[in-house]
Amino acid sequence: MVLLFAVLAGCSKDNPEEVFFSEGGQAEAEISKAEAAKEILPEKKLEESEEELFYGYQSLNTEEQQVYRQLIQGMESFQEEIRLSPVTEEQLSAIANLVMIDHPEYFWTDGAFEYWKEEYPDGSVKGMRVSPNYLVNRQEAEEIGRQIEAQAEAWIGEIPADTDTYGKIKAVYELLIRNVEYEETSPDNQNIRSVFLGKSTVCMGYAKATQYLLNKMGIFCTLVTGEITEGTSSRHAWNLVKIGENYYYVDTTWGNPRYDAQTATEIDVYYSYLCCTEEFLGRTHRANDDIPLPVCDDDRYNYYKNAGCWYETYDPEQIRQVLTQDVNAGRQKTELYFARQEDYDRAVQDLVNGSLVKEAMQNTSVLQPGQGISWNIYSGGQDRLLVLVWRP
Repeated sequence: MVLLFAVLAGCSKDNPEEVFFSEGGQAEAEISKAEAAKEILPEKKLEESEEELFYGYQSLNTEEQQVYRQLIQGMESFQEEIRLSPVTEEQLSAIANLVMIDHPEYFWTDGAFEYWKEEYPDGSVKGMRVSPNYLVNRQEAEEIGRQIEAQAEAWIGEIPADTDTYGKIKAVYELLIRNVEYEETSPDNQNIRSVFLGKSTVCMGYAKATQYLLNKMGIFCTLVTGEITEGTSSRHAWNLVKIGENYYYVDTTWGNPRYDAQTATEIDVYYSYLCCTEEFLGRTHRANDDIPLPVCDDDRYNYYKNAGCWYETYDPEQIRQVLTQDVNAGRQKTELYFARQEDYDRAVQDLVNGSLVKEAMQNTSVLQPGQGISWNIYSGGQDRLLVLVWRP
């Protein structure tokens, strides 16, 4: 987020309240302070159910929360200048950043602000004025918002109402991966317009759309920003979700096999980054410190464990039987997830470079004499996942 500082002490953008004090100015300043203390600035009232979804808001103290409410009141009204209670520059920067973290629906601003401090002669801050950078006007935003809402409701409508929380998170993860392409040059890719209207985006768009859809269903989901530590460091965005009393990470971008141009598209969805732990995600992701993050160490919703594709150890004979059974059952793919790196490496050696797959095919019962089957094997990710796609 960019916060543009334009500090003009004692005045707003066009200096409407510039005051020249005489020698008695200090007394006048004290009177002005008393009057300012009585002034009530407009702020948005938040329902308890809303506060529970606004993770950034929850991390602020009472004074900062008031400024947060004043800021979103003005932003949602498309005010050119928003008056705020006095806070420090550091506080204002943090509050503005948290507003953008909490509100994926604010597609009509890029989060950049200019601000002006109003000071008394003694140097104390009387108040602040903030000028957000709006990408479209209010009328345009309302029309675009209706279009976004229509697409969001259509996707949510595909999810059965009685689906549990995990099931809804999984459904949103799949819907976005299957319907939205990863495209670095997509327009508006830092906000949800790119997802719901353009159907192509980057990590920020995926993360904000995930948050937007889950929040609409009353599910806690917040935006997490940071960097990828694997290879060349790069900025990235993902999500934090909550199921029951436990927190989990979701990276919809990395769940999309097509986000990497070198990855073939035969695989529909990678589930390694759905409701994962901090130990797992921390191998490749590092979060910024703009919001405090809870412990994420519960793995009960690990997709591959629950699907029976998780292997604590590598047993070649067991894997050979699994491959044979999957081909006999007519499955289109076989997924093998290994708990330890050394077991994964051995499996890659035997399946990719060795003859284990050919040996398994010799025991199939569905192939007639002279009939063959081909396969592609996908490996090499940080998630210790092997996927075999079968081609009868």
